[in-house]
Amino acid sequence: MLPVGLGTLDPALRAARAGAIRLVATDVDGTLTREGALAPEIIAAINRLVAAGIEVMPVSGRSAGEVLGVVRYLPGVRRGIAENGLVEVIPDQPVRRIAFAGRAAIGIDPDDRARVRAEAQEVGAKVGMPLVSTPDDVFRLVDVAFERAGRTDVELAVLAAALRDEALHVTWSNVHVHVTREPPDKGRAVLAAAGVDPLAIATIGDAPNDAGLFVAGRFGVTVGTADVPRQAAAMPHLPEFVTAHPEAQAFLELTEWLLAARRT
Repeated sequence: MLPVGLGTLDPALRAARAGAIRLVATDVDGTLTREGALAPEIIAAINRLVAAGIEVMPVSGRSAGEVLGVVRYLPGVRRGIAENGLVEVIPDQPVRRIAFAGRAAIGIDPDDRARVRAEAQEVGAKVGMPLVSTPDDVFRLVDVAFERAGRTDVELAVLAAALRDEALHVTWSNVHVHVTREPPDKGRAVLAAAGVDPLAIATIGDAPNDAGLFVAGRFGVTVGTADVPRQAAAMPHLPEFVTAHPEAQAFLELTEWLLAARRT
């Protein structure tokens, strides 16, 4: 079932659910950004949320190095999750490899990244999809990322099936294709790192690599941008709600939805 609009909830129920939120776990590219950049109104929205007692946690497929920069400079933001849920970054602290329930942290092995990259590129070549590493690869610690290069969800699903045959896992954003030895799951990472009641967490994202943020029953509120419905076939989980707008405007829409509950 496709998600419904944020504005469809009964006002009393909306006030109760939105009013319970204490943390927003948000994707970055295509959710916080507009045409690849952070707009001034997004900075202002984050300020407003933090002032209202709502923490904002970026949860990105970007490298640990890039997310560290985002976290350090966004106002009121104190931590983030990078590489699709594999590492947590907090300024001036060692990067932490996230351990999920039932699995201990397996550490960070730079040599394994090289092996994953080589295996993925071999598979890509076999299925006619040459894989080119992203420029930010040097800042990655666990996952391996390749340029999406305009490939459709259908094409990437073919690549995903071929990689699974080699015990590798793939997900993708609107810009990159990510390959790992374990299934990526932003939502599990949020649950492991947040330290708050899951029902006090709202999540928002725009692409298949955000599906872990949409798992039913995991969080208090799950939201997709207006780009989610057209990608529904590529997502194992869909959010409860969808915004009327894509990209940064979607985050602003969620911000107003949450803050309105505090004014009633």
